[in-house]
Amino acid sequence: MNYHTHISKNSFPSQDYNLWQNWVEIDASAIAHNAAQFQQWLGKNTLIAGVIKSNAYGHGLIEIAQIYDQCKDIAALCTINLSEAMTIRQKGIQKTILVIGYLDAHYDAIALYDIQVAVYNLDIVHALDHIGFKYQKQIKVHIKVDTGMSRLGVTLQELDPFIDAIKKLSWISIVGIFSHLAQGYDQQRAQQQESLFTKAMQKNLITHLANSHGSLLLTQQYNFARIGIGLYGYLQKHDTEKQKLLRPALSLKARILQIKRVVTGTKIGYDGMFQADKDMTIATISIGYHEGLDARLSNCGFVIVNDQYAPIIGRVCMNLTIIDISSIANCTTDQIVTILGKELHTSIFAHDWSAITQASAYNHLTKISPLIPRIVINP
Repeated sequence: MNYHTHISKNSFPSQDYNLWQNWVEIDASAIAHNAAQFQQWLGKNTLIAGVIKSNAYGHGLIEIAQIYDQCKDIAALCTINLSEAMTIRQKGIQKTILVIGYLDAHYDAIALYDIQVAVYNLDIVHALDHIGFKYQKQIKVHIKVDTGMSRLGVTLQELDPFIDAIKKLSWISIVGIFSHLAQGYDQQRAQQQESLFTKAMQKNLITHLANSHGSLLLTQQYNFARIGIGLYGYLQKHDTEKQKLLRPALSLKARILQIKRVVTGTKIGYDGMFQADKDMTIATISIGYHEGLDARLSNCGFVIVNDQYAPIIGRVCMNLTIIDISSIANCTTDQIVTILGKELHTSIFAHDWSAITQASAYNHLTKISPLIPRIVINP
């Protein structure tokens, strides 16, 4: 931007990347790579439904939906609620959308936007039947069965009367039946649930049970596998060899705001959590726990500066963090720091944070603020 150019209050540039102080980069080529890898694991008869709930696990709901809509190895998209489904349909997403959780918006949207929904409650089914009549359109539903998660879903004992009640309604079309794995990474538990799901399966209905981890363990093939964290490049519950076949798609970036020298004995950050044991060069970067840098990394995490690890020193603040750059040459203000992601020879991914904090990659990724910008690279 030319800072001498006059800009009126109504003509600010909508995207000026040079002024971003923190942002997320999504590597579309990594998503395509991961989808192809899962398709190879699943086999050609099982299609991938990409799970984009919770702001696409922190990656950006709209950005990921647009990538998935163009990806040849992803056949459908799953959202947690109707609001998410409406949002992506309004952005032009063409592929099948299935709400796998709950309905939190006017049910009319289901008919207007051609959205499929999970059902496990007959009161809601009756309400959906009225919507179908209103628009003279069949409402497509997938029955959710509880096979051991003890969360949402009808039990096996309730299933037959539940189906019979739905079949009496004129505007409801049962197109699928599914369940959810409680421990998709545990073969014995996953196969126990699979054996129960087999009893729930109905002729001519779409079936889906596997999640990212379960897709590698289940013995039967289903029409769909609902892949969430795996498409983003993570399988932390499996051996490192499988993890190496995936590419984490998200990078989190920030900038150096200020560099200063401090002398031995200087207390740094809130509560003086860190005290310099020598003369040091430190930098303050434009990110904190509000933006998604986990506070549990205070005094023990790292970021990447000039392809080298720079320790986090002191307490991670709400919007700022202090790092030690004493051993890193050629640092300047405004330069880019990698919080999550890879530079030339150095990387930090969500599973590295998990090793320090004992929190899951899901936890770390979904905590990245939805307010900071997302940009798609390598489309």
